[in-house]
Amino acid sequence: MLSEGRWSDITILNMSSRGLMARTGSVPKARSYVEIRRGKQIVIVGKVVWHDAQHFGIQTQDRISIGMIEDGTAADGAEPHDPAVERRAQPRASDPAEAFERNRQRAAIFQFSLVVAGGAAGALLIANMVMKVLGTPFATIASHLA
Repeated sequence: MLSEGRWSDITILNMSSRGLMARTGSVPKARSYVEIRRGKQIVIVGKVVWHDAQHFGIQTQDRISIGMIEDGTAADGAEPHDPAVERRAQPRASDPAEAFERNRQRAAIFQFSLVVAGGAAGALLIANMVMKVLGTPFATIASHLA
């Protein structure tokens, strides 16, 4: 399976004429497109409609035949796909809206990290000042009790 520019192995668990359910170690994101290949002739392209920890379901662009998966031959006499010509063999060019959203999420994570780091540094500074202020009176009390 090709997802987000990486190939991974999958196990098809359930299949219908317009979709399938599969299991894999690296589950693709919902609403992303995946390409599933079996041999050189079978190519299934679909959109991920749901996922959990190890499973996902896709809705395919074209009708698929269970027989073509079992036999390893293209359905209805379709020509085998040539990887050199196949446009879907390469990841899709990044959409500017997707890049904007991805960068916005990164900026939000970075901002949150800075706020947490600043809060932790402030808490340490205040704790250090309180230790200095209370250290002298507590040392005096400890010396009188001893």
